[in-house]
Amino acid sequence: MLITNVKIVTNDLETGMIEDGALEINGDEIVDIGKKEDLEKKYLHVEKEIIDGAGRIVLPGFIDAYVNFESLIFPDFGIEEKTGISHEDLKKKIYDVFQNIFNDEVFFTVAEKVAWEGLRHGISCVAGSIERYLHKIEVEKILEAVSNIWPFKFAVGESVQTPEDLQRLLKSGERPKYIPLNSITNFDDHFMSLLRDFAKSIDAFVVILLSDEKREEQEAFAKYGMSNLERLRHLSLLDDKMLIVNARHFTETDLDVMAASGTMAIYCTRQMMTHGSQFPNIDGMMGRSINVSLGTGTIPDLSILMEAQVTFLLRKMLKEGEDFDSIYQTKKMLLENSYRLGTKLFDKPMGKLIPGYVADMAIYDCDCSLGDGKRAILRKLIFDFLRDAKVYMTIVDGKIAYDSGKAYESDLEDRLEEIRRKVISNLR
Repeated sequence: MLITNVKIVTNDLETGMIEDGALEINGDEIVDIGKKEDLEKKYLHVEKEIIDGAGRIVLPGFIDAYVNFESLIFPDFGIEEKTGISHEDLKKKIYDVFQNIFNDEVFFTVAEKVAWEGLRHGISCVAGSIERYLHKIEVEKILEAVSNIWPFKFAVGESVQTPEDLQRLLKSGERPKYIPLNSITNFDDHFMSLLRDFAKSIDAFVVILLSDEKREEQEAFAKYGMSNLERLRHLSLLDDKMLIVNARHFTETDLDVMAASGTMAIYCTRQMMTHGSQFPNIDGMMGRSINVSLGTGTIPDLSILMEAQVTFLLRKMLKEGEDFDSIYQTKKMLLENSYRLGTKLFDKPMGKLIPGYVADMAIYDCDCSLGDGKRAILRKLIFDFLRDAKVYMTIVDGKIAYDSGKAYESDLEDRLEEIRRKVISNLR
């Protein structure tokens, strides 16, 4: 595949941005980049698949580091007025209903919706969790089936909250890339060691996603005389395959432990704002070289660009006087941490549009000119690009996964609406 006549934001410090550029893709890998006229001379006569970008902007495909899959059916908020049930009671009731109706067919529909929304927003990879369904769902098999329809990368696991859940996972034959852990204190040292050994044996990430962070921390001190992070370190569970989602109550010691072990933090800023949660000290974490990444969590539009924008605007409000260079560098670091995560998840270099990297990218329609000079370009990328850019095409593993100019015939929304009706009818 030859993509020509595009502005390439390579995300590579040495290469920078290529005006009037082109990319050559072989299989799932970028094999050449450069000026349009140079690559057309080399490849135009041999390529069968040629895409004229018509001056559009190309960026690496984004990675959403954490998505709650059920939120694509029901976001955190929005149906209370239809049911007259409080938010917390509603969440519990929806979970109870899902236990009865969630099957392979429902999960296929939800995963297809995740892929569709991701591709529409220039995302090539999503990591996340589903709730506890006692391993009735063939997660890996269904995700593979969805990826055969929509080229897309998934790293998804079923939540583990009790020792019985862990035992079911060990017996299931599943080899998830993500193992979401909803509790730490529910597991004694024996079961935590089983989890550690299993995760290492399948090269999986353990994702800490606590439903009640404060209670868990109090129980940790009561049972073990140390914080959860100190206990995880003591059990050799803290390393660069450990992820902690939306945690807000880190002590200075906790941050030092995370930095020393390479543990990554993931924040879903818009979800946290929706819940009125305390905004974490991202600067303090990054100052210790802790990898911090972004996910959309329970926000169903899967826009990492919007997630990044809200994070940086909040950061700017909290730290008055920041210049554009500082905000842009923070934004770049957060997105690059996501690419590091994707590279580890799929064992392929991701996040740059240069030879040797995986061919995941999005081509954008954007009326805004990036302008001349560093400050002008930074300002455009921080503000105007988000407002004006629309995904024209998303390419995953060297295949066209989404084309805005193509009419897609699908009953996906009808299937989702049928699931919603079934859930609501069982809530009353």
